[in-house]
Amino acid sequence: MKLPPLQALMCFESAARHMSMKAAAEELCVTPSAVSQQIAKLENMTNIRLFFRTPRRLELTTEGRIYLRAIRPAFSQIAEATQRLMNEGKRNKVTVSCTSGFAIQWLLPQLPSFEKANPGVEVQISTTNRRVDLLSEGIDFAIRHGAGNYPGMESECLVNDGLLPICSPRLIAPEEGLSSPNDMARYTLLHDEHRLDWGVWFRALGIADVNTDTGPVFVDSNGVIEAAIAGKGIALVRSALVREELESGMLINPLEMPISSPIAYYLVYEESAILQRISRRFRDWITTTAAARNEHSDMLGNVRLHHRIHQRQKKMDQC
Repeated sequence: MKLPPLQALMCFESAARHMSMKAAAEELCVTPSAVSQQIAKLENMTNIRLFFRTPRRLELTTEGRIYLRAIRPAFSQIAEATQRLMNEGKRNKVTVSCTSGFAIQWLLPQLPSFEKANPGVEVQISTTNRRVDLLSEGIDFAIRHGAGNYPGMESECLVNDGLLPICSPRLIAPEEGLSSPNDMARYTLLHDEHRLDWGVWFRALGIADVNTDTGPVFVDSNGVIEAAIAGKGIALVRSALVREELESGMLINPLEMPISSPIAYYLVYEESAILQRISRRFRDWITTTAAARNEHSDMLGNVRLHHRIHQRQKKMDQC
């Protein structure tokens, strides 16, 4: 692969951005003639005309416009990486993009430990459901819900525990009970915006005749969990997001039937983000914290499983 001279690319990008050889020359601290010569060198190398030149104006050709759009992200990436390198040891802020649900239910409860270990460092959380462009929006890390395949990015799994049904203890009438997945048909199913998890859960348990197309839909897991706490139905969420509510009894897991999911929460970032020491510290902290919580969840799940087995055996002995 043959790369064009960097100086020629810089002159083309600057002239195309300003639509002026003179302005590009001032920005690059060279003469307008030098800018023109570098652009001509690029045109000769590619055998493509990039500009229409007239005495009064400069205009990109169609090929020039397409080429500019293609190389601009590379220039932005170089500029951002250089800025991060220059800020090494000076910056005291980390920016994180995630959904409001993940921020409230997982990140914020853990954050004090990072702040205690890194006094004076500001963690700026931007909550959104859309996929952000890390470089152009000046964001260090994003937490995304997906399969972990993010081309050109680094990704590390944070939360990959099972999906389990949860509800308010007030929702389950004592006389009705809820002893099998088929009993779910009597209750309202709460959905997040993907509306796919309930179908996955029932299919994993070999049940195909439950209608999962009904029930209110919320923009994220936070709305689903709040509705479940209010007794409006049964939600299907990751256990890591409702650990405190389950331990306090605010929510219950009526069936103890979690299933694995093909998607998880991942920490996603440009490799250049960790040129900054504070960003490396945040990356190491959040991945270590997530691993510790996952290990705790596994241990807690095993304790609950042994308890259920013991209770069943006890009932059998009493019969």
